[in-house]
Amino acid sequence: MTSGSTHNHISGGVFFGVVIQGQYVSLTLPDRPDPALAGLPRRSSAFVGRREELDRILTALAPTARNEPAGVVAVSGLAGSGKTELLLQAAHQAMRQDGWFPGGVLHIDLHGYNTDHRMSAKQALGTLLRALGIPPEHVPPEVEERALVYRSALSALAAAGRRVLVVLDDAPATDKIRHLLPSDGNTATLISARHSLAELEGLALTLRELPAGEGRELLDSTLRSALPEDTRVTAETSEADRIVALCGGLPLALRILASLLVDVPTRPLSHLCRDLEDGHSRLSVLSREERAVTAAFDLSYRQLTKHQAKLFRLVSLHPGPHFSTEATAELYGNPVKETERLLLDLSRRHLIEPRNPYGRWRQHDLVRLYARQRLMSSGDQWGKGFIRLLCYFHKMTTSACEKLFHSTQSRPAEKSGFSSRSEALEWLETERHTLTSATLLTHRAKDHFICVALAAPLSKFLMEMRYLEEAGRVLSAGIRSSRKRKDRFNEASFLSSLGVTLRDMRKLRRSVRAHHKAIKICRELKKRRALAGALNNLGLSLHEQRKFEEAVAAHTEAAHLFKRAGDRIGRAHALSNAGETLTEMRRMGEAVRTLGKVVKALKKQGDLQGYSQALGSLAKAVRENGDPERAVELHRRALDVADGLILPHGRAVELSNLGGTLTMVKDFEAALAAQQEALKVFRLLKDRRGEAMTLGNMGLTLQGQGEWRQAVRLHTLAQEAFLEINDDHGLATELVGIAFALHGQGNNTEALENLELAVGLYRLTGDTERAALTLDLIGRVQARSGAVLRPVGSHP
Repeated sequence: MTSGSTHNHISGGVFFGVVIQGQYVSLTLPDRPDPALAGLPRRSSAFVGRREELDRILTALAPTARNEPAGVVAVSGLAGSGKTELLLQAAHQAMRQDGWFPGGVLHIDLHGYNTDHRMSAKQALGTLLRALGIPPEHVPPEVEERALVYRSALSALAAAGRRVLVVLDDAPATDKIRHLLPSDGNTATLISARHSLAELEGLALTLRELPAGEGRELLDSTLRSALPEDTRVTAETSEADRIVALCGGLPLALRILASLLVDVPTRPLSHLCRDLEDGHSRLSVLSREERAVTAAFDLSYRQLTKHQAKLFRLVSLHPGPHFSTEATAELYGNPVKETERLLLDLSRRHLIEPRNPYGRWRQHDLVRLYARQRLMSSGDQWGKGFIRLLCYFHKMTTSACEKLFHSTQSRPAEKSGFSSRSEALEWLETERHTLTSATLLTHRAKDHFICVALAAPLSKFLMEMRYLEEAGRVLSAGIRSSRKRKDRFNEASFLSSLGVTLRDMRKLRRSVRAHHKAIKICRELKKRRALAGALNNLGLSLHEQRKFEEAVAAHTEAAHLFKRAGDRIGRAHALSNAGETLTEMRRMGEAVRTLGKVVKALKKQGDLQGYSQALGSLAKAVRENGDPERAVELHRRALDVADGLILPHGRAVELSNLGGTLTMVKDFEAALAAQQEALKVFRLLKDRRGEAMTLGNMGLTLQGQGEWRQAVRLHTLAQEAFLEINDDHGLATELVGIAFALHGQGNNTEALENLELAVGLYRLTGDTERAALTLDLIGRVQARSGAVLRPVGSHP
């Protein structure tokens, strides 16, 4: 041994050597695992969901093939999302696998977000080294040297066939975690953190909230682990699902609630549900002794910088379920790039979640409540920011609707923010829930000016896209806010739009009443153009009531008023509606002439949407006038107009009508293709009437192919839909369709029964012409088949 050197040797066990501060130390680890290498914390017996994540972790932990590095698994997520429990479940299962980790397991809770208990990398290494059996006097003082001994020990154990699993729970948001990572390529590592650990090379998993079914199962399992005979969750499933929803599927919250239910076995879930319904007190309910959701969120919140914390508080003001970077920048009052950087910081800490497409974000419901509480107690001056946000919504909604519905009058793209109608439609669809929530919120907050301003463009979009329930709520709020402001003009406008919405919901009497209220106000105000619009809308509802003469009169008066107001496009639309009613009245020559003029006028004015719709209306009139081949050409022109039928409902209507016309020219395959495309859209939009009419058209197409049984099935589905929406005339039409299909099958008696019912319904709706035609059909069927039918109008 040379002078000035020190050589220590501990005999027996696994040998490894390291150089520390110029001294060479040879240590020998114990032959058998230290107790610290066998002591994982207890795992829960009530573990639900996360099966996919657990399987992926176990696959990563399994002994790897030669020359492949061992797995590193980083699990991150919101506080309370079950990261620790998932790690423990995976570690316990891995330790039971033969030959996976014969050297045992090292587990350490780093308390990364708890400033009172957080372990530094140096402290953690000291604990890990002692667990590995390193004598205290050989634990170096500096963190880098401790890391060297730690890695050498794990490497020596792996080389000796005693591979160790390292579990690092609740890692801090610092790069010091690198000191705790093994480097030998054989030792597997499990890490959990509240922030993203994407910088680590390995499998990265992010835990989200549990879906409803798994959340209910977790609540039930946790409850039954203490009270095996408890049936409250299975007995009150709807209340249990509501509890899961109110907790946002957060496992910590559900476990706390299960504990509260264990405390009082007689407490029903409905009682607990009522306590949670109040957003102001929900977080206080989610607390029991030392476990509380608020306390878990506190630890994450305290780690934020001043600017991160401010933005975290502010995003709780967003009225919708998710929000954009641009809207947040308006709320925050800073440039978009700076706001984006802070949002990414919050996302990495799982205090918000990124959504598709990029640039949209979501805040967990409980986190939002927590952030709102922090905002209200912070002293932040958030009022001006919220007003900026609402003004931004109004500006963008107005611009998008101008582009979408009035493309000939809209501003240039650089001023409106939208380069095309499809871009405007996409923005409105993306922000729809937020805009609806903002409008209703401003009404409840008695900010009636902004409520009216938002409701005006938004309701137009909701109506056109067939979001009828939402449109009704927005319009009702607009009407009430207009009345509070004594704004009779906007009250009339909203009433007229509500009438259209009620018409589409098949609430025809209420629809007509709303229109008459709007017309009365417009006449009193002497607003000619507004009156024309209200009369035009009334005509649409009268058409659906089959009051065709009154409908034509309303449309004609509207067209006259539009002309006097100098509104050529408005006049053309009113005449187009009159033309459709004339088609229903079988005044075919007049209908074709009127609609032909409308098509030319709208094309000249550059109203592509109106032009496309008018082409479709003309096609129907031409078809009913006995020229289906020309009608097919007109339908196709309507569908092919660039930037014309961009709205899905209008396109679906035209496709369904095209299918009916193609059936008349016996192009059955093309007819079914068009009808199936239309049916898909109607079902997506939940338009039962459009669905019913398309199913009926498909039934007629199948009849043309001789597919009688399938035709009966489709006519029956259409009949059920018409029954659901109380459309007696549509129901009568389907009864006739079913009768034709049954007759084709030879079921003449049943066919005649359906025809008899159709006659009664046609008479009930005032359609004497179709009633007479159906009676004539009954006579022809009887003559051909010899079947005898009860007198028309009799009842069994």
